[in-house]
Order: sequence, then structure tokens, then C-alpha cells
Amino acid sequence: MNVELARFLNAHTPFYEDTAVWFNGRMPLREHFYLTNTLPPLDFVTSVRAILLRGDEVMVIRDDGDSYHVVPGGRRESGESLLDTLQREVVEETGWAMAQPRLLGIVHFHHLAPEPDGYAYPYPDFLHVIYVAQAGENLPGAQIFDEYVLEADFWPVFDAQELLGEGQRRFLATAVQQQMREETDSRSEENLFLS
Repeated sequence: MNVELARFLNAHTPFYEDTAVWFNGRMPLREHFYLTNTLPPLDFVTSVRAILLRGDEVMVIRDDGDSYHVVPGGRRESGESLLDTLQREVVEETGWAMAQPRLLGIVHFHHLAPEPDGYAYPYPDFLHVIYVAQAGENLPGAQIFDEYVLEADFWPVFDAQELLGEGQRRFLATAVQQQMREETDSRSEENLFLS
């Protein structure tokens, strides 16, 4: 493993570990999920994603495998910052702009098979950066449906949690807890100001 990446990961403790198989069984991966407010080494970031909240609802994406997830986002284009990528990808996948994005965590992926021919991404390790954000303006004309996004809509958080794997479920629970804490802090500040 790259020294810089190893140093970053060793400074954090994963809250969940799992395996996944992508591309019809051709790409087995080990996944480690981390909560952090520190950006990882950017050379290993292949995708930027966000949990998009609206009150007590979360954006849910149904994809081509008829599976569901709550982390819309995607790959960086040349010259884009992480937040530029995130804003563009979230709008394209959901039709919603985002507001107040905050870093929530990362997912570290490690390949469990030999490097595929012509593979253009970091190998054997790569990262997805996960943010949490509030839903902003609805921009339905900007939404792009394709084989990766068949449906995108807000669901009650409780219902969405039933669809998710453990890693995403815990990211979502943490995002909701942070939102509730911020709302409580905001009300406390307002009460102090008014008294």
C-alpha cells in the first residue's frame, strides 16, 4: 500500500468492513468504512458522494441492479475540486442542488483480484469520499437518467434504512444524528439571543 495512504488510514479506525463484487463478478473488493472530517490523499479519490437530506427524508437512488443506495455522486472530471464534482454529480443524478456540504467519511476499497487490463484508476487501493448535505434548489431539467440511475426520490429516513447495507446505514444514521445536533444547537443559540 502507498505510504501516504497507509499513514492516513492508520490514523483512523474503520467502523465497518465488508466485501463487494462489482461488474458482474469480475471485480471483488474489500471495503472499509470510516467516519472522518479529514480529507484523505486526493490521488486515491475516484468518486465523491453525498447523503442528501431534506428534513426527515433522504435521497434514495435505485440503480440498474434494482438495488438502492443513498450516496449519489460520481467521478471527478479533470480540474474539478471535490465539491465541484459533488455538486455536478448530485444535480445530474437527483435533480437537486445541495447546500451546506460537510465531510462525513470515506470508503476505502482494496482490490482482491489482479489488476484488470487497461484499468485507469488507482490500484490496488482507491477511495470514495462521502459528504452529507442539505437539499437545495430543485433542478429537474438537469437530472440525467441512465443505467446507473433509474429512479431518484426522497424517502423517509426510516424506510430508506431498511434498504441499505450496514456501511451506508451507519453513514446515514451518523448524518441524521449530526443534523439533529446542529438543529438543537441552532435553537439553543436562538434562545440565548432572544433572552
